[in-house]
Amino acid sequence: MLKKVFIILIIIVAFLLATIYIFRANIKRYAINTILKSFPLPNVAMADVNFDETTGRLKLEEIKVKNPMGFTSKYIMEADAVNMGINFTTKPELSLNINEINITNPAFYLERSPVGKWNFQEYPKKDTTALLEKEKSFDFIKEAFAAEPKKASEVLLPRNININNGAVHFLDNFVAAGKMHRVDFFPVTGSILLNYIPEKHIYEKISFSGSCNIDGNAGRTIKGDFEVYPMEKIPSYMWKFNAYNVPLSTIKPYLDRYTPFIVQQGSFNMSSNVKSLNGKIDGDYTMELMDLAFAINPAKSNIPFMETSVNKLTLYLTNQKGNVVIDFKQKGEAGKEATWSLGPIAKRAIGLMVVDTVIDVINTIEGSGKGEIPNDIPPEVIEIFRGIFK
Repeated sequence: MLKKVFIILIIIVAFLLATIYIFRANIKRYAINTILKSFPLPNVAMADVNFDETTGRLKLEEIKVKNPMGFTSKYIMEADAVNMGINFTTKPELSLNINEINITNPAFYLERSPVGKWNFQEYPKKDTTALLEKEKSFDFIKEAFAAEPKKASEVLLPRNININNGAVHFLDNFVAAGKMHRVDFFPVTGSILLNYIPEKHIYEKISFSGSCNIDGNAGRTIKGDFEVYPMEKIPSYMWKFNAYNVPLSTIKPYLDRYTPFIVQQGSFNMSSNVKSLNGKIDGDYTMELMDLAFAINPAKSNIPFMETSVNKLTLYLTNQKGNVVIDFKQKGEAGKEATWSLGPIAKRAIGLMVVDTVIDVINTIEGSGKGEIPNDIPPEVIEIFRGIFK
């Protein structure tokens, strides 16, 4: 009797093992897609998921991350494929350890709305159902995203995510009313760094370090770092970058809006350091302008002596290479108009110009100077000093 029971048990166990072996791919696929449901980004959709259990390689195809409502671009990020090296376990709970991620041909859309809000700041914190409109054979992916798993599963991403042949599309609907200003950066190469807090089960900081070309031109490069704290109520962010040989036309809408100058030609190198903490923005910029030609905007030329003073000031801002160097600061709050002021280099140049101008005027008025009053001193200034020395 015991022998028969033992044989039956062996048969049952063998049947279960055979069933597991036959359907092992489906079981693993179900487990993986259950885990993918807890991926830290909401509004994620994909066309297919392929897993090779012999190599531990997972491939996600046609990844698309929807843009928040109120923005023109459909996605905030999309990629042809994401390839991963993974290990997963079911004990003590379902968990996935991703030890490598490579993103193929990713495109990121950095967009500001007409009211001044950035899409990454408006990104929803909670997951929603991904809309996948493909073949019915991919329904298991829809199901994986559609409902919360019965037990919280954990996804451990690697610290580094490598990006190759990427693109960043900068879309600003705020700087010029009724018009979109667009700049495309490609190819983008670099690494995304993730800072995961196990106790909170959140990614506290996401940062990027890399380089790119402007409009694909290898002679126009940008190198820098960007980081964002996405889980804060008002996401904080920071960027530092250096740009080289950038046409001034790239930033023309900002010059039109915030300065009294009409730029006719030129290019620039720039370094910047911008921080936004709790919605308060603090930025420092330094520019080296090459082949600069500009005029004063008549609509913004109500400042006394503007044209004469600016033309003279460029002489004090010119470096040994013959280029104009100027710095400025940015202050502001999220959703409000930024304020701009001159930095220490520009203030020093203005101070030197004022001192030299005062000395020239005093020497001329007192008769100790030689010749006529310099042509670059506004006549209104001369009259002011004449009144002082009467």
